[in-house]
Amino acid sequence: MPDTIEIPSSRGVLRLRPEREGDLAFRLSLFGDSRPDLALLPPAAREQIMSLQFRAQTMSYRAQFPDARFDIIEIDGVAIGRIVVDRAGATLRIVDQALAPAFRNLGIGSAIMRALMQEAGRTQRMLRLHVASNNDAAMRLYVRLGFVPVETSAAHIELEWRAPAQTAENGLPG
Repeated sequence: MPDTIEIPSSRGVLRLRPEREGDLAFRLSLFGDSRPDLALLPPAAREQIMSLQFRAQTMSYRAQFPDARFDIIEIDGVAIGRIVVDRAGATLRIVDQALAPAFRNLGIGSAIMRALMQEAGRTQRMLRLHVASNNDAAMRLYVRLGFVPVETSAAHIELEWRAPAQTAENGLPG
């Protein structure tokens, strides 16, 4: 897999490149943007809890998915998001993804998802991800793209997408 992945979008070319040490402040800020539940805390407590949770998540992802690709999403050289994809085995797993608030609802997430769906189809793998049960916007996106729930808990829903079966594979006339 190349160091940089380029994905066309309606907003320009998206570049996914490996995370670097210099991305730490951006990643922490992005993590905070995805935690509106912490906004009600006093600033010092919010910073402390967010920092602890961020470190725990980082260590957990690195341990659980040692072969995953941890990328920063850029447009015109500006970091706008992050995505972690594990390509080990028969499943293409989106471990984590987030866009900065100013870049949400612009078709960027859809472009990235479609590129991953194409990859899953080409490599004949299913595509899976977890979404927070209360993340209605993300659920709408995934359902619109054809993902279906396969497992549900109080906190998360696991979704799966499979490429439409090729008629020749099924022995059906084309």
